[in-house]
Amino acid sequence: MAQQAGLIEAQLLQPKSELKIFSNVSFETLKHKINAVYSDGIYFVGLDNHVGYVVSKDKELYFLHSSYVDDKVMIEDAETSPCFSSNIYVFAEISTNKKLIESWILNERLNVPTN
Repeated sequence: MAQQAGLIEAQLLQPKSELKIFSNVSFETLKHKINAVYSDGIYFVGLDNHVGYVVSKDKELYFLHSSYVDDKVMIEDAETSPCFSSNIYVFAEISTNKKLIESWILNERLNVPTN
């Protein structure tokens, strides 16, 4: 999974029709849009050249990822993370995704989409 493009990884977690995709937006616009559609939780995010997780807590966004800048796993304020900058953000629900959680509990395999 980790060697796939961000969009493919997101589609492993949630149907493409349910993904939230934002492009060419400022951080403030992205934050506003994310807070409008998602509650507190953990979300997968695919970027131009990186992937990670966004933790939304009390309307703040944190980026959890393996940093290519600091060469370690980090959780940092998404707004100031140098690795969070992107022209596209593809979000898939994780902690709020009932179907994904059910699949995990039932030990069901996730299949890599072909398209």
